[in-house]
Amino acid sequence: MKVIAVMSPKGGIGKTTTSDAIAYMLGEEHGKRVLIVDGDPQGDTSKTFRRYEPEGIGMSELLGRHSGTEESYRTSTYIQTTEYPHIDIITANGYLMKTDMDLMARQDNKQITLFRHALSEVRDAYDYCICDCGRLFDMVVINILIASDLIIAPVKVGGYENEAVHNLQEQIEDLRCFNQLLRIKVLLTMRQKNKTSLEFENWMRAESGFDVFETAVRRSVITEKSTIAMMPVPAFAKNCIVSQDYRRVTEELLKE
Repeated sequence: MKVIAVMSPKGGIGKTTTSDAIAYMLGEEHGKRVLIVDGDPQGDTSKTFRRYEPEGIGMSELLGRHSGTEESYRTSTYIQTTEYPHIDIITANGYLMKTDMDLMARQDNKQITLFRHALSEVRDAYDYCICDCGRLFDMVVINILIASDLIIAPVKVGGYENEAVHNLQEQIEDLRCFNQLLRIKVLLTMRQKNKTSLEFENWMRAESGFDVFETAVRRSVITEKSTIAMMPVPAFAKNCIVSQDYRRVTEELLKE
């Protein structure tokens, strides 16, 4: 199972849209067995896959209770099916903020490897695990990153977004002792066909020093409409330009 985290300290750059679209493409268009994990207290991915419950169990309980020994608290306890046959989910809600505080208060070395240990139980059941991270570099996100093979970092045109991904790179360096293979790949999102956008894109590819997806995801009002409908973009509009772009991004992932 390949574990992919979608993470950015900046909001409004298509993080959840990216997670959900890639999970959908891998599962429903390529027939891969996909586990999508909601690591954001807002629970937007849980809402997209229509499994959000404000009082439901999911990622919070997985990190808070999982021990690897008690049968009642195995990883499979927290996995739900979705309406899409190839996609299962571990949901999240506001309780994930309390989980972060509880993990911070723990004084042992296992507090940042709980998720990696939990995923090891279901590694043979899935081809991909796609994790939608929250914006904060908190204990929940650290757990996810330590378990991941790749971080997809969505970036849109702008100096603040560029600075955010550099800050993320610096933070990742602190985790190398726990996961030496962890790497970042930038995904340009909300691309517009204007001079500023194209110049920024060229700079990211040629001079930023980051590995960048060949495909840039274009901006479209369809994205906003899909969030209102609470559906992954390619399920909402299979052939729109954003779905076409995410289809090519997914093909790049499969080639890796």
